[in-house]
Amino acid sequence: MKYNEAMATDKEDWTNAVEEEHDRMISNNVWHPVKLSDLPKDTKILTTTWACKLKSNSRKRERLNAHGYEQVDGIHYDESSIHAPVTNETSVRTVMVLALMAGWTGLINDVQGAFLKGKLDPENEKMAMKVPQGFEHHHKKNE
Repeated sequence: MKYNEAMATDKEDWTNAVEEEHDRMISNNVWHPVKLSDLPKDTKILTTTWACKLKSNSRKRERLNAHGYEQVDGIHYDESSIHAPVTNETSVRTVMVLALMAGWTGLINDVQGAFLKGKLDPENEKMAMKVPQGFEHHHKKNE
């Protein structure tokens, strides 16, 4: 569901979901606000979109996604430095079967937010992100 569609259905709950995502990003130092006038001329300004989802437990979840396709390899990032530690279903099932065979017990946790933290080279990888829809009131002074 798109941001505007979500806000048209239940604005208060979706706004709370946006605020939760904003708070997670701030607490994880995902970005720091800067004025557009302070950015170097060659800085790439990424746009974003919201992924709005109504979970099976009726909880509303918002995820902010940067438009990474706006970046160019060799200019905005180095392809050789990209690494995303992920797993697949077969690996998870194998570990679960081995744990059951060994008689181990496990705990299940719900991760509220996961952030990939990469290091940008400030000399060669100049990037910024436009203030996302719904965050404008947090960052008005930085425009």
